[in-house]
Amino acid sequence: MTRNINFVFRNHIFVALLNTIIRHIAAGYLAFIILLRMMAMPISLIDYSLNRSFILSNLCENRLKPEIHCAGTCFLKKQLAKTNDNQPASDQKGGGKNPVVDFFEPPYQPSFSCTGAVTRYSARYQTPDISSQYTGNLFRPPII
Repeated sequence: MTRNINFVFRNHIFVALLNTIIRHIAAGYLAFIILLRMMAMPISLIDYSLNRSFILSNLCENRLKPEIHCAGTCFLKKQLAKTNDNQPASDQKGGGKNPVVDFFEPPYQPSFSCTGAVTRYSARYQTPDISSQYTGNLFRPPII
């Protein structure tokens, strides 16, 4: 019996430890994805600045037209446009959709009016006197 309890207790500790490890891994993974998403534009700029000579000689659309002095900025503009296109439309200015309201009903406001005098009724019911040995113990102020 003692061995069974120890096994269950050890198993419970192992499951709790495994659950904590999985939570930490998931949080790290999500943080990495968010960081990567935020760093897309700076990564594109760093890539451009490090590989400027290769981009200028091989990837630039205007490499055969030296009078334009493009220096690979056309490639950089394409990369930045590509990173901005991956973002949802609500992040961009003016790109969000406005909701269309097809039906509108104003909130209900009740109206109150006084239609006349209120008649008074007298109550003829009287409460019986409570006489018991327990009423003194029940109905007393609290003791501080």
